[in-house]
Amino acid sequence: MAKKKREKPTPISPSRGRQAWLIQRERPIVLGLLLVYLLCSAVLFDPKPFVGGDNAVYVILSQSLARGRGMAELWTPEQRPHTQYPPGFPLMLAPISLLKLPYFWYKLVPWLAGLAGILLTWLLLRKQDQALALATALLLAVNPHYLEFGHWVLSELPFLAMGLLCLWLLGRWRESGENLWWFLGSCLAAASCVSIRSAGIAIVLAVAIHLAARRRFKLALLFLGINLLLMFPWSLRNAHFGTSGGYLDQFLMRDPYQPELGRADFMEITMRAWTNLKLYLGSIWPQMMAPGSVASVPSPLWWLLFPTISLPILIGSVSAIREDRAEGWLALCYLGLSMLWPVAWTDLRFSLPLLPINLWLLFAGYRRLAARLFKRNKTAVPAIVFLCLLVLSLASIGMRAGPNLTMLKDYFRGDKLSGYDPQWKSFFRAAVWVKDNSPQESIVVSRKPQLFHLISGRRSFCYPFTADADSMVKTLVRADYVMVEPVSGTVQRYLIPAVQPLINQRFRMIHAVGNPPTYVLQVIKEKGYVP
Repeated sequence: MAKKKREKPTPISPSRGRQAWLIQRERPIVLGLLLVYLLCSAVLFDPKPFVGGDNAVYVILSQSLARGRGMAELWTPEQRPHTQYPPGFPLMLAPISLLKLPYFWYKLVPWLAGLAGILLTWLLLRKQDQALALATALLLAVNPHYLEFGHWVLSELPFLAMGLLCLWLLGRWRESGENLWWFLGSCLAAASCVSIRSAGIAIVLAVAIHLAARRRFKLALLFLGINLLLMFPWSLRNAHFGTSGGYLDQFLMRDPYQPELGRADFMEITMRAWTNLKLYLGSIWPQMMAPGSVASVPSPLWWLLFPTISLPILIGSVSAIREDRAEGWLALCYLGLSMLWPVAWTDLRFSLPLLPINLWLLFAGYRRLAARLFKRNKTAVPAIVFLCLLVLSLASIGMRAGPNLTMLKDYFRGDKLSGYDPQWKSFFRAAVWVKDNSPQESIVVSRKPQLFHLISGRRSFCYPFTADADSMVKTLVRADYVMVEPVSGTVQRYLIPAVQPLINQRFRMIHAVGNPPTYVLQVIKEKGYVP
């Protein structure tokens, strides 16, 4: 009997060896990533309210839900039903409102969503490439924009986490031999995205297109049908109450902050899409991916930032689609949706939910380019890109850490306005003064009515954006007080020209605070006046 030749063991490639080493130690590495997120969050934490105003809307809506009032705009004089933001995020905040905890505790919800986002990024990508999954999760944990939204009471990170959950459940559905329960879980996660932000429709469309591209037309229709069915109650409610002032009306305007310019026609919307495309690919995506690389991009730098960051992401999207992954469709659908918003709203904030997907697609794009150019050693180029992004993120954290820690020290010593710009300090001081010196039932005109209500507890509304002084005054005299706040250019454009000629006739200045000052004007009611 002939002796069997002893087979030589197959040598382990460096790539396979690295993957095996990572798999053996993945749990402590992931725990380390979460610890990095915790430490970086603490260094950049801001306990104060965000000045944008949307955070105040979410908190007040959650308070309305906790009081059994439904989605009511408690800050408005009429306390009318709210039809703009869907109820998902206010529902997440409602337990804190129910317990009547201080504002600080609302920040726990987005922070936990940020934690979940890192875990879900790793879970979603680990089957593709363990090293790239951990690299993407690490870049997420140290990205200063991601960390910033982890302490603002805004819906970006809950939306991001729920979108990742939808994609992960879809992956589990395929791995399980297409078990229906995983598919239904993905449907519910997508519906939850839409309930948090209307932009969640991009996730629904991306998954449906992905299924249709796999020739699973029945499942694509089922996915769409379930989501449309779950959206129906909210749409029916809004149709009952009316959607005036909602997203659709503002979307059709040339500029939501200058309604007198009228509505945009088809050509203007086409030009808006082109302008937004250039802004997102040439400025916003690079700034989001490589923090500190550019604050505002002049047009000559388009040729540099687009091919080094945005183009590889687009290449990675096409590559992911060819590899039968829904992430590529999501990046393209979300970018398409972002292109249609008014340019006045174009901002990094609306791209943030794409951050983990874009990071992974960036690596995938560079890997594809390296494979074409060098034929082998495809991991070297993504590794260099990873190190560059890591250095930029850590450098950005380092630049912000000193001023932020100083702000925290002053805040906890009693200066609750530490870190705000001077105009916002005067805004908040004036709001506190109104709280202490006006009747509970007072109605106040403010440029930021939701934020003003959050601080003062007084019902409030914003003045109309119109240059017609008579129309402006007719609106203002419905209130008891008018705030002239230096926090927006619309004050100089619309409010001051209308009220300044009528000081001591229809309006009396009763308080001024700060530098630049915020003025509190009392409305002089005419005899027999009925609002």
